[in-house]
Amino acid sequence: MDFVRVIKNSNDLEKFIDIPEKLKNRKVEVIILPYTDEEDVEQVEKKSLRGVLSKYKNEALRAQESDAWSKAVVDQYENR
Repeated sequence: MDFVRVIKNSNDLEKFIDIPEKLKNRKVEVIILPYTDEEDVEQVEKKSLRGVLSKYKNEALRAQESDAWSKAVVDQYENR
């Protein structure tokens, strides 16, 4: 993204911008960034990841999932 950053005397900017009283007669930093209106932004089509990993599923292991946590805890802490 292109931008402009300059240090200017605030008095030079008074004819373009309303300068707060505390910033008058001081050097200020001006940063100019491009403005993008929401209408200008291309709408990116949202894609779903649902089912992407289905080719890796193993139905035989699915039955073991329900008690996998309790078995792992028993295996790790049984003899402590």
